[in-house]
Amino acid sequence: MLNLKKTLLTAGISTAFCLAGYIGIASAEQPGSPEQFDQALLALPELAEDLQKPEQNRSGAASMKCFVDTPAFDQFTTGFCFSNWTTFTTTAVFRIDNEPSNFTIIWSDSRCSSSSDTCLLPIRHFQTITLNATVLNNDNNTFSTTSATARYESFQ
Repeated sequence: MLNLKKTLLTAGISTAFCLAGYIGIASAEQPGSPEQFDQALLALPELAEDLQKPEQNRSGAASMKCFVDTPAFDQFTTGFCFSNWTTFTTTAVFRIDNEPSNFTIIWSDSRCSSSSDTCLLPIRHFQTITLNATVLNNDNNTFSTTSATARYESFQ
């Protein structure tokens, strides 16, 4: 009887773990049109506020900043961002600073658009995403590389 209880408990835990992993699968698509980008801005007020800030530090090489979206008012930080909340998945927002006016970005994740300086990726709790980018200056054929790491934890 004791072995049956242990077997059932193990099977139940395994099933719950597999089901949680299956439910938590997420996919991301970059906003393809200006209307979709505007909708993303409405959903992420932190991104809209950052876009309204005056240009800063435009003379240096490109750098990447990020935030992990939660119900709190998240702040972009350069190089590394961290957040925690109760939801299984959320969005990690990466943004290139100091890009040239005529640029192409080669992101390490193919879901990111080479013509956009912002990339939104799904992130699940207890996951770390490191995103690398090569920023090409199409005017003088130079480039710079940058990266940022996002980490999401959970209260669960």
